[in-house]
Amino acid sequence: MYCNKCGAEINDEAVICPKCGCETRAKNEQQKDSNVEKTGLGALMGVFLGIIGLIVGLCMFPADTVSRKSFIKGWGIAFGITAGVGALIYFIIAVTLN
Repeated sequence: MYCNKCGAEINDEAVICPKCGCETRAKNEQQKDSNVEKTGLGALMGVFLGIIGLIVGLCMFPADTVSRKSFIKGWGIAFGITAGVGALIYFIIAVTLN
């Protein structure tokens, strides 16, 4: 492979050019891969924390009360919107990086 900046021949797995010090395509591809992995982890953590919030909310409100039913409806709406927006952002990032 050749350096994009100075044109020197470099190893295909090189992260920086030994001649001019600029980053190579291999470095950029590694960063893209790690960004997708981080985004997936963020989405997974969002779902996990949402479920924890549901469990805590159900423990706080007594069964068969208006407050509990309102909480469940509110949680469902908020979680659905959050999941939809999160999925849209994940899709946009994945398409942009590829």
